Amino acid sequence: MKKVVGITLLSCGLLLAGCGSETSKETSTNQAQEDVKNEAVKKKEESTGTTEQEEIAMNEDAEGAANQPTKEEKKEGWHFKEGFGLVEEYGFGYNDEAGIDGTDDPTKPIQFGPVNLYIDNMTVTDIKPNEDIKSMFNDQDEARGVVVTMRVENTSDQDITFDPNQSILVTDSGEQIESEMMMMGDAGGDFMGKVKKEGQTWWLIKDNTKDIKNIKMIISPPYYTDSMNDIGTEKRLDFEILDPKAAKERDKQ
Repeated sequence: MKKVVGITLLSCGLLLAGCGSETSKETSTNQAQEDVKNEAVKKKEESTGTTEQEEIAMNEDAEGAANQPTKEEKKEGWHFKEGFGLVEEYGFGYNDEAGIDGTDDPTKPIQFGPVNLYIDNMTVTDIKPNEDIKSMFNDQDEARGVVVTMRVENTSDQDITFDPNQSILVTDSGEQIESEMMMMGDAGGDFMGKVKKEGQTWWLIKDNTKDIKNIKMIISPPYYTDSMNDIGTEKRLDFEILDPKAAKERDKQ
């Protein structure tokens, strides 16, 4: 709206400059009328949004309508997620050491000296990506990814480098996979003193036809940025993967 108002005000200024013989009364009247008009436009946009905003909203609504799952897909558990496409939860990871145990208790820190890693959840998700992000899923019509939400806290004053978002995953279906560069999240890198970071990272399964019941997460230790000395040792966490129905039953216990 600022650009439109700016052009309007500039045009009014040019008109007034070319009409120097008009009386100040006429000028004041014209300005008052313009102010009333601008105020009316402003109030309308505050209540309904600018034309551009309305167009964006209409496009988003159209995208949602166009990507809604079919009746058959709905029966299978697919649902539309804006910005992604169709998604379906394949399974959920459980690990007692990380505190993902089906209870309402908070997750537990995986400790590396002064560094705490919290794994809030691990989800195996099937996705039928929309055209805008299909390239991020190797142009596949349907893909399967492991999504991990993490938080990292450096409790010391020293600079530390830690990359849990670059951990290696090993599945019981025989795959060893690395995280996707474009979907790595912010829970990694350099921690300059007492810094907290969090983010969500994706790993893509190569063969989404095989059943997965276990995922091992191999986490390299952090190290002091200046000396490159490791802090602690590598951690290997085994996650039991339960399908949504089994996970729901476990969470009731």
